[in-house]
Amino acid sequence: MEFRVRALSDVHDHSLAVNGWEQVYSQLTPGRFESVVMQAQASDFLFFRESTNRSVAQSGIAPRGFASIALPLQRPVSGTFQGCRLEGYALWLLGPGEEFRFYTPETMYYLGASIPADEMRSLASCVLGDRAAALLDRNLLPVDVDEGERVGTELSRFLDAFRQQPAAFDNPVASKRFRDEVLSMLLELFNPEHAKKRDLTHATYAEIVSRSERILQQRADEPQTVLDLCVALRCSRRTLQTSFQRVANVSPIEYLRSVRLNGVRRLLRSTQQDELMVGDAAAQWGFTHPSYFAREYRGLFGELPSQTLRKG
Repeated sequence: MEFRVRALSDVHDHSLAVNGWEQVYSQLTPGRFESVVMQAQASDFLFFRESTNRSVAQSGIAPRGFASIALPLQRPVSGTFQGCRLEGYALWLLGPGEEFRFYTPETMYYLGASIPADEMRSLASCVLGDRAAALLDRNLLPVDVDEGERVGTELSRFLDAFRQQPAAFDNPVASKRFRDEVLSMLLELFNPEHAKKRDLTHATYAEIVSRSERILQQRADEPQTVLDLCVALRCSRRTLQTSFQRVANVSPIEYLRSVRLNGVRRLLRSTQQDELMVGDAAAQWGFTHPSYFAREYRGLFGELPSQTLRKG
């Protein structure tokens, strides 16, 4: 089983760091981004534990052919996953190749595991029974706080012990023990009694944000304003404001600015300096005033655009 731990200081690098996941991270709150990713990988098992220090919007596609389970290792958690409000402990579930959207709180510390979907369903049925296995079709499964805290603590100790002896992952027996312990502890938290109905009000807010993002993608060459979104969505500024604050933890104005700034940063990280000048990258995202752009860029990412590491 392959194993590695990486400390990262760029949201773009982080989005590419977790093997098996097709995803893009966009930083939403200002300050230098820092993260740590611990990974273990085999042909039938993907595992990661990650910590981040800034609120981000994650979007992408879950590993194809695999069912995935994630658990926060901290509380309280305040964010939005697949249109569902996160509060306290819960299991976050994704099916094979499922598109996902996740807005994290300012700091995030959690783990995730993926195994072939058929095996996940078989394991859940054998260990928990068919009633609990049916919960795999949900995206969010609330967990008793005391149970979530206990399992999270046990998992953290277990993972830290393995992190201190990475050579253990070269041993097939030790690798199987790692895989089975992680899965058994996560499955232990499945409980039909804690399954609750979706928060329909929050789901509505999440849908407004999702539709806003689709509009931004469709009109990427036309910088959008808050009014543009209100007109397109036929909603008031207050409704839009509430939706973004509840779902993404930032205002619509802050979100629109972060979309453009993250777009510039991805351009800079994926091109060489002689290919694309900073000013040209900024202009592609509607920034025409160099000093204003540099100030906003540094405010979000903690460095000037000229200090951003370029490709090659």
